[in-house]
Amino acid sequence: MPSLRLQAALFFLSYGHAAGRLSDYVDLLIGTEGATPGSGIASGNVFPGAALPNGMAKVGIDTSYTGLDALATDVNAGYSPLGNVTGVSMLHVTGTGGDPTYGLVSQMPLTGTLDSINIANNLTYAQNRSLASETAAVGHFSTTLLDGIQIDITASNHTGIIRYTFPSTTSAGNGSQLVDADTRSAFETTQSADDAHILVDLTHVLPAQNPSTMSYSQQYLRGNLQIRKGSSGQASYSGSATYTGAWPNPEEHQYFFCGNFSVPEGSVLTPTNTYAQAVGFDIVDGAGTFSWPYNAYEPATDKPTVRSDTEIYAGTGNRMGIGSLFSWSRASSITGNSTAIIEARVGVSHIGVEKACAYIEDEIPATRTFDDIVEQARQEWETKILSAVEVVNDNSTTSQNVTLKRMLYTALYQTSLMPTDKTGENPYWTSNASFPYYDDHYTIWDTYRTLLPMYHLLFTSTYSRVISGLINIFSFEGYLPAGRAANWNGRVQGGTHADLVLGDAYVKSVFSPTTNTTGLGELGDIDWTEAYAGMVKNAEILPARNADSVAFDGATKEGRGALDDYLQLRYITRNHSRSISRGLEYPQDDFAIWAVAKGLGVSEAEQARYLDRAAWWENQWNSAAVTSLALSGNGTNTTFTGFAGPRDADGSFNLTDYNPIACVPSCGWADDIYEAKVWETSFTAAPHDMSRVIALMGGDEAFVQRLDASFVPGLGGSTGNANNDAGSALFNPGNEPSFPMPFLYNYVPGYHWKTANQSRAVVDEFYSDQRNGYPGNTDAGALPSWLIFNLLGVYPITGQPMYLLGAPRFSSVKVRLFAGTGLERTLAIRADGLTDDAYYPQKVTLDGVELDRAWVSHTELVGASELVFEMGSQPARWDVGERPWSMSGWS
Repeated sequence: MPSLRLQAALFFLSYGHAAGRLSDYVDLLIGTEGATPGSGIASGNVFPGAALPNGMAKVGIDTSYTGLDALATDVNAGYSPLGNVTGVSMLHVTGTGGDPTYGLVSQMPLTGTLDSINIANNLTYAQNRSLASETAAVGHFSTTLLDGIQIDITASNHTGIIRYTFPSTTSAGNGSQLVDADTRSAFETTQSADDAHILVDLTHVLPAQNPSTMSYSQQYLRGNLQIRKGSSGQASYSGSATYTGAWPNPEEHQYFFCGNFSVPEGSVLTPTNTYAQAVGFDIVDGAGTFSWPYNAYEPATDKPTVRSDTEIYAGTGNRMGIGSLFSWSRASSITGNSTAIIEARVGVSHIGVEKACAYIEDEIPATRTFDDIVEQARQEWETKILSAVEVVNDNSTTSQNVTLKRMLYTALYQTSLMPTDKTGENPYWTSNASFPYYDDHYTIWDTYRTLLPMYHLLFTSTYSRVISGLINIFSFEGYLPAGRAANWNGRVQGGTHADLVLGDAYVKSVFSPTTNTTGLGELGDIDWTEAYAGMVKNAEILPARNADSVAFDGATKEGRGALDDYLQLRYITRNHSRSISRGLEYPQDDFAIWAVAKGLGVSEAEQARYLDRAAWWENQWNSAAVTSLALSGNGTNTTFTGFAGPRDADGSFNLTDYNPIACVPSCGWADDIYEAKVWETSFTAAPHDMSRVIALMGGDEAFVQRLDASFVPGLGGSTGNANNDAGSALFNPGNEPSFPMPFLYNYVPGYHWKTANQSRAVVDEFYSDQRNGYPGNTDAGALPSWLIFNLLGVYPITGQPMYLLGAPRFSSVKVRLFAGTGLERTLAIRADGLTDDAYYPQKVTLDGVELDRAWVSHTELVGASELVFEMGSQPARWDVGERPWSMSGWS
């Protein structure tokens, strides 16, 4: 049953104001806060700024963790609820953990005389802002700093418009508004608001908060900056900056930029040269450049001098930070009550300044207003993304449920920020319509289970390009990515799951050897031969062993770093980090390789090789491992036997620091298992061979009992990472290895009712339309896509052309399948009789044919026009027929 808290929320919100457009249901602040009010710890880490679907420009505020003390955490998407604004930058990711990436190509608005600040040290001018006035809507983010400056942001694919509205009366100026009182008091000097400034600091990045990971925190390396008089009569600037570090640990990543300023006709603002020391005769009114000794680990103490030089350069060796300052004063004839507006239009590119400037002319020319670009963004999101699911107004309570609609449409939005379409923007090889390129797979370990299978169904033409983009990365760079950002492969958390992604796409679109069915070809012209070559390289070639401070055995950039153990022993020892995770996940990837090999008709011996390896996960299974749980409440424990475990080279299982229900010492990069407990990972040890998993757990009854125990509150311990610690059960709602668990009852005939019950309970307890509406980092759309599948009532099993059935949360929806292809169609999903009390399926039909199994094949689902659930208030055992396919078969 839903929690009382959620029931109350549904009662008050379900019949609230009806949205006029689909984009009105989207609240980009959902997922920006964790369980502690105001804190980003364990939040969704979502990006609430302005962007287009899969757009390169993700324009938003950057905030600092400094001064937040116990509430401090990395601000991976730039945004944090209580963080102090240090700039507005053009590039971000969404939902990610680990060390931050991007927060690059920034501006910062300032007011007053600048006497109390150091423009080379953002801690001296960082500003808090009013959360009450902050809004984040599709295509438009707005916030107001405590010094009175209002910032409005919109974006196109490679560009953004940032509109600064400076206060009309004297305010507190730029003194840093950090949340701690001691720091704040140092800057409470009243200053004039007459002068307006925009600061450009090329050293600005999103830094790491955790000192232990500073070795791969982002750092500025070098840059150049040129100032010119723009076509608007105001200053413009361009240049490039190169950085090292970020989550994928890239050696270098370079960005080119172009920015133009404008003020409204008749503006009270005029450029002033007061703040730039005159040097030479070639000056641009209101603009200057500056430099200072740069140290990534220590904030600048000496104030730099702004000079009227229009060009400035800094090489890697001289460790000089560079920037520019643009200043305006109010016309003397204007009284102090007139609002002053400055608008910045900025373009970014990996290729060159000319391209960055061309993007401005193409995407956001001066003839198009800020509001024009906002409306364009709304229309694009509605047309391409939000309209993929229509909640049919059938006058039922669910069709009027504003809360669920906000959750659904916000989740759809949040699935489509990444991966990033950088076609035409790869600096190392030519990408174009024939060779598309997508960056920011951050990471496939997070997205392969639900996000990418959802793309296959809903955003199919985009997904075809994503798949080709993965293959192109292999073709031009030598390895398929397991994770990727900043045009750099990295990191590999477990298996090489691009193999699973490609295999899943193949068996659904082309041919499935498990069902012996031919797909509809919805993904179009994919080079599957080249895809297979990339998969085989992952499976056969040990990658170079790059150094990585968090993994003692390195080899985290790409490929299978534990392949030496795997090929020799058929399991992985503790000589490699994350040995359990990799020992289970490599065989899943090999199963995907077998499926493509079978379809392509490679040699029988090669097919047999990968099918054999798909069973090696069992070599990582310790049938003697036991744990006991207090389930009965009468003081007796229930014992569970059989779990994945670490092994030594002699074949023995190593039980030192091993506990199936706890992270010992933690569940991180250097441990046996990655971001999960052995308990939850064991359930998905082999999604392609669940018959064997169930047998090793003791059979149907023991399997169901173990699943039941997974959801009992109070039995789970900490993973050592707040972002992976939602709830107190062994099931972890914010952790990808736990994603399938509520649906695994479907593998035992007659138990679908427990899937309906548990999946509903998870959504009701851990998801909402509030700022803390996700149970942890959303992981580039992983959690939002999991939610969407739950709301629709189906769940994918990646690598197999099959969906487990859940229980829909809406009485009637229409789902647009295969969008952008010649095969586009509509699937209606109905839940007849659905109420808050009647949510158990009693009967399920597909195009009028009654099902007796709790799953449907991909071919069945996409070939149907209507999937209907008849709902009731009591559990029903309608699902007594055939089980889902399993490699070992069912006895």
